[in-house]
Amino acid sequence: MGITCDAVYALKAWAEQLGVTSYPFCSDFWPHGAVSRRYGVFNEEIGRPERAIIVVDAGGIVRYIDVHTLREVPDEKEIAEELERLR
Repeated sequence: MGITCDAVYALKAWAEQLGVTSYPFCSDFWPHGAVSRRYGVFNEEIGRPERAIIVVDAGGIVRYIDVHTLREVPDEKEIAEELERLR
């Protein structure tokens, strides 16, 4: 599942832009950042989470964490490889 602090409508548009319409996404918009706080990636100073990719398997075990500055773009190929390992 992908999670972002964006509103549901922004999240839907982003997923469609990426062509990822069959993968589940969740909005962490309200209560604002509740999920990202639990994973320790919410930046209180700027009021939003860091750009983080956290892959959690079906058993709830975190298998991959990659945190970037807001200007950095995560490596999509690397993320896809991590997701493939879960299959």
